[in-house]
Amino acid sequence: NQQQVAMELFATGVGDAQYLAALMAHGSKMSVKELQTWAETALYAGISEYSVPWVTCENEKGFDIALKWVDSKKPAIATSGWTTISSIVATWPDEKLDIPQLKKLLARVEKEINGAPNRVKYCMNGFVIAVGCYVKELTALATTTGKKIGNVEVDMNGTYCKVPSAPDYIKKVIDKGSLGKKKK
Repeated sequence: NQQQVAMELFATGVGDAQYLAALMAHGSKMSVKELQTWAETALYAGISEYSVPWVTCENEKGFDIALKWVDSKKPAIATSGWTTISSIVATWPDEKLDIPQLKKLLARVEKEINGAPNRVKYCMNGFVIAVGCYVKELTALATTTGKKIGNVEVDMNGTYCKVPSAPDYIKKVIDKGSLGKKKK
């Protein structure tokens, strides 16, 4: 059974195995406890910020799980939370989204981003971009939030990666005619 193999692979604690497990797993078939274990045992940022969120966003309780994760004092779990919510707004139909809660999260980002740990800052900024690009009703608010937070400074460990400007990124999506187009 593919799901069982995915669970066993992730449990090895080997990064490549965890990545493969996330490609195989069906988040809709996982329990809250299993998803929590994945968030707590993700080996590195690529797993906690991409693999775990994409699996979690498939779960009907994914939004509630992510809301708990964003409150974590552990940066790797907090990043899973912010990125899960970004994945949810990118894939779930707008009518399934908690718009008032997303507004509260945008306000939270504006208030807390500057004091957040590096990777959490990066994922908070990504959340602002995702909301602005995928939730038409909140595009203007996300753009305003992005302007208020300004350029987000994140130490990218000596790489040449840059943190995208939320307002600029959202504008590019609008100009491309892709505003509100959900991912599969």
